Amino acid sequence: MMDAVVKSAGRVLEIFEFFAHRHGPATVTEVAAALGFPVSSTSVLLKSLLSMGYLEYAPRARDYQPTIRFAVLGTWIFDRFFAEEGGIPGLMDALQAETGETIVLAMQHGEYVDYIRILQSIRPVRFHIKPGSRRPIFLPAAGKVLLAQQSDAEVARLLRRVNAGRGAVPVAVAPLLAELAQIRTQGHARSEGAVVPDTMMLSMALPVTEGHRPLAVAVSGPLARMRRGRSAILRLMREKIAGLRPLAAELPQLR
Repeated sequence: MMDAVVKSAGRVLEIFEFFAHRHGPATVTEVAAALGFPVSSTSVLLKSLLSMGYLEYAPRARDYQPTIRFAVLGTWIFDRFFAEEGGIPGLMDALQAETGETIVLAMQHGEYVDYIRILQSIRPVRFHIKPGSRRPIFLPAAGKVLLAQQSDAEVARLLRRVNAGRGAVPVAVAPLLAELAQIRTQGHARSEGAVVPDTMMLSMALPVTEGHRPLAVAVSGPLARMRRGRSAILRLMREKIAGLRPLAAELPQLR
């Protein structure tokens, strides 16, 4: 997927996402380590953003942090997106406060699921989900919940496209459709070690009106701990989601 993205443009956006989730300054080395970029090119990109007014630099600490110019990027989209439904950020905050685990807001992007907002776990033993992460939609629980909102025919067409472009073992269509039927019945999805070994993700769809892009919320954490708390976490998710008003169709649909 990244082959279709100009490398420098993609890296700039990843830097923006890094600061959006860090909520604080960072050195060149910290940014490079977090994003897996070479230190030299990271330094060049940060200096470019500095010269354009999106970052400021503290010489004594040798770190960068966003400016107000950075802060206003896209705020109109966020404001409109949550204009009539302010409950999703509150829902995510409540789930994190009560579970201590990583909370993810997910949206489909073609053959992938995008983690569009992440609250990192506050527990000592945890795993880190990189801001702006994208996964094959058929792997994590959040992706399967989104697929379950579609008909079997739509899912089968999507999987045919996925399999046509995969060099690895193709995705088995029939077992996944059977799993999606179970997800529709039980109202949630679970994945274990689907992307990161020894982790579990529990996910549910968020209420939206017809015409709005489907959204899913997920709780993710270490496998053993999630298995112990699974029933309580699912009860909590159902309780919190039941209190949300459906997102209206006239809100912007991000494609």
